Amino acid sequence: MTEQEIQALIDASLNSFKTEISTEFTKANQGLAASVTKEIKKLQTIQSTPTEPSENNQEKLTLRALEQQLTDLKTQLANKDLETIAAKRSSAVSQVIANSKALSPSALQKLFLLDYSDKIKQEGDKWYVAQGDNVSSLEDALNSYLSSEDGKAFVPPSGVKGSSAQETKVTPVDPNQKVKAEDALFESFN
Repeated sequence: MTEQEIQALIDASLNSFKTEISTEFTKANQGLAASVTKEIKKLQTIQSTPTEPSENNQEKLTLRALEQQLTDLKTQLANKDLETIAAKRSSAVSQVIANSKALSPSALQKLFLLDYSDKIKQEGDKWYVAQGDNVSSLEDALNSYLSSEDGKAFVPPSGVKGSSAQETKVTPVDPNQKVKAEDALFESFN
């Protein structure tokens, strides 16, 4: 035998062996492929049934999340409303204090709001203080507070000089009326 014949014989036996192995492998794989396909179909049918309720659960979860977001937004809006009302209340009190020409307006505002913040209400453009059955304007409540023991420290001093001096009210003098001597003497010292 020549070398080429040996080579042809080896190639022929390798090809037959290759074909035999290939057919055996294909037969084995066909059975395996069929069983795997059956298993996959079983798993798909098992999973498809619970998938529908899980989609419903996802919708419920989404609905719960939306409800939570809605609740959070309502809370945030309520807090913003409270902040806005507090800012308006503070502004109204600040304006009334500025009109009263009291001393230390910022300290007075803090103390006044500390005592009256929950009692100060707004109706339209008007601010008032509701203490039980008594309702008074914000200006009247501030004046009442300034006349109290706590508020006296914020009242500006009068124009009277000296600690024992009495404050007097100046009455306009009628030009037709004669001036008394004691009035003239009093006017000369002022």
